[in-house]
Amino acid sequence: MKFRIFYILFLFSISSTFSQEKVEVDNGYEKGTLVDGYKEGLWSYYDNDTLKIQIDYSKGKLVYLAKDTTKYAILTDQGWEMSKLDIYPHYLGSNEEILQIIYNNLHYPVEALERKARGTVLLGFEINLQGKVENAKIIKDIGYGCGNAVLEVFKKIPDYWFVARKGNKRYKSRYVLPVHFKISKKKGEKIVFKEDTKKELKKLQKAKEEYFPARYFPDVNITVLEVTRSKNVLRSKIVRKIERFEEFPDRGRKIYR
Repeated sequence: MKFRIFYILFLFSISSTFSQEKVEVDNGYEKGTLVDGYKEGLWSYYDNDTLKIQIDYSKGKLVYLAKDTTKYAILTDQGWEMSKLDIYPHYLGSNEEILQIIYNNLHYPVEALERKARGTVLLGFEINLQGKVENAKIIKDIGYGCGNAVLEVFKKIPDYWFVARKGNKRYKSRYVLPVHFKISKKKGEKIVFKEDTKKELKKLQKAKEEYFPARYFPDVNITVLEVTRSKNVLRSKIVRKIERFEEFPDRGRKIYR
């Protein structure tokens, strides 16, 4: 009887092993193996084609973190200040994954198009001592649904971050995500962008001063092409523009950690 039970368990363990679905991922900014949809083994993450992070998910261990001697905004006993860190509060993955999520989901709000609203939305957020986002809020808006759109898309980003550390002490840190809503138009063979008003630029500068200090995330540009079919009509053709990529394909799968 005991032998039969052992034999059944042995067969079950073999079938479970062989039923695991393994997928090799190498999309330009992350490389590793998915087993039944979850990350296993060594994963490498790249920012701008440079190796940034390596994590061994099987051991739950950080293998490599690229050196960064720039300053980050942390909360000390004296308040917020910029400081160099031993471990900086980077997203647990590639920043390009964050940009992909934003560009695949953020659109120019219809009302903003109708009003020809343009300018910069700033989203401020903090990374707490558990490596989670808190106090995410719009600190500078241009109205007509733009701020709400940015905030809703930001919530889609997986909430996994390294905690800022200096020596043996952990610190709360904070970032600003700038999103530029731009209207472009054809001028001959060229595409030109309408400049922000002086009022808009003053509001932007004031918001930056009030939320200082903070580490700034790479800029996001959401651009719409203005085409005059009839008087003052905008064609809502979204041009998702990014410095390194012309297009982000939707991977069509969940992101697991």
